[in-house]
This record gives sequence, C-alpha cells and structure tokens, in this order.
Amino acid sequence: MKRLFGTTLAISALALVAGITAAYAYDEVEVKDGGKIIGQVKFVGNPPKFDPIKVNKNQDYCGNEVQVEALIVGKEGGVKFAVAYLENIDKGKAIVRNKPADVNQKKCIFAPHVFTMVKGTDLATTNSDPVLHNANMEMKKEVTDGDETGGIQMFNFGQPKQNQVYIKKVRKLGQVKLTCDSHTHMRSYGMVFDHPYSAVTDESGSFEIDNVPPGKYTLKMWHENWKTTGNDEDGRPLYGKPVVVAKEVVVTANGTAQVSFDLK
Repeated sequence: MKRLFGTTLAISALALVAGITAAYAYDEVEVKDGGKIIGQVKFVGNPPKFDPIKVNKNQDYCGNEVQVEALIVGKEGGVKFAVAYLENIDKGKAIVRNKPADVNQKKCIFAPHVFTMVKGTDLATTNSDPVLHNANMEMKKEVTDGDETGGIQMFNFGQPKQNQVYIKKVRKLGQVKLTCDSHTHMRSYGMVFDHPYSAVTDESGSFEIDNVPPGKYTLKMWHENWKTTGNDEDGRPLYGKPVVVAKEVVVTANGTAQVSFDLK
C-alpha cells in the first residue's frame, strides 16, 4: 500500500510540473447540446529576435542552421504552438483511439513543434529524411529557470531508414520533450492529457475546442517559454519555466465561449 501511494504521488507531481493537475477518471459520454470554446493567444509588444541554431550534422541535407521555434509570432501578433486545454474535466466526448498523434522528422525538424494527445493512445514518429534520426522522448521531472532538468525516459530508438515509422503507446500524463540524439538542434514538445479537450494554436494564434458539455470550467494556456537562460552541453538553447495562464470560462448549450490570452 505504501508503494502504491508513493507511485501515485510521483505521477501527480509530474503532472503538476507541466501545469496539468493530477489525473481524474474521465468518462466518455454522449454530449448533448455541447458548446465550443474559441480563442487566441497573442504576443503583446515587439517579439524578440533570435539567432538561428547551428546544425551539427548532415549539413548537406539539413542545412547549416534552423530557425528558433520557441516563439513564433504572426503578423497580427498571434502566437503559434501554444496549447489551450480544460482542467479537471471528468466526462465528455469520446476519445479518438484509432488515429495516432503524428510527429514527422522532415528536413531535420520535428513537425509539429508542439502536439497534444490523450494518455493511453499511440504516438507515431516518422522519419521522412534519408538520414539517420534517433528520437529520444522524456517525461519532464522538474522544471527550473534553467529549463528542464532530469526526466523519465519513455523511449529512445533509431530510425535509419527513410519513411520508417515507429508507433508507441504513451501511458503517462504530463509534458514530454522529443529530441534527436543525431541532430541536437531538433526539439519538440507534447502535452499528454487524460481527456480530449485540448488544442494547439495555429499560425494566427487561434484555437478551438468543440463539443464541450455545458458548464463552468478552468481553461489553461501553456507555452514552452522563449526567454533564454543559456545553452546545454550540446549547444541547445535553454529556456525558463513554461508559461501557464488560467481563466474561467462558461460554456452554454450550443453556445460559443470566446477567450483570449496575452504573452509578453
């Protein structure tokens, strides 16, 4: 019993680090008169400019440098790759289990840079390049002002062949990070929830979460952070703690709730 209690505390701590509260049992039910939440994440002021990241291998194919994806701001200030999600929703629409979340390694970049998925579903990692990639996925253990420190390795595998696909079921809840051991400039983040009510912002900073049961909720916005604190031993930029902002939202039957978040 003590061991089980300790394990539960450890899993809860992982979730809290990523801005996700401890897992709740989620029931899939028919949602009648569901509403939706639409919103936008915007950057206030002038966004910073970043030096490109140097590529350390296969430059003939990957190029000599890549652009920083930690903060992508559109013409109207919309922020791409932020995550909006409901906190502690215990019942709602069905979870899609027959379609894996996809992360592609193309031109030596993880695409998308940020993704969401539901615990217990599959992640498909594809190598679209004619060069070796080695994906390393970690669940965050601790987040400090010097970026993430430590972590629980979830998988580490090589994909030497072009169009090779690796499918893995993700069984933990929280924030994960994908890096490539062959190309240290490559980085991607995932947020793993126990429900399907999450969305990643597009080029305009917009998001939509649909088929939400009527009610009052806490809606959270997560962003990886863009404020550099240095570099790791492989030259990767290090950033501060992820930014997490919460707002209350009321969803009415067949209604549309609008929410906005500011980053600055």
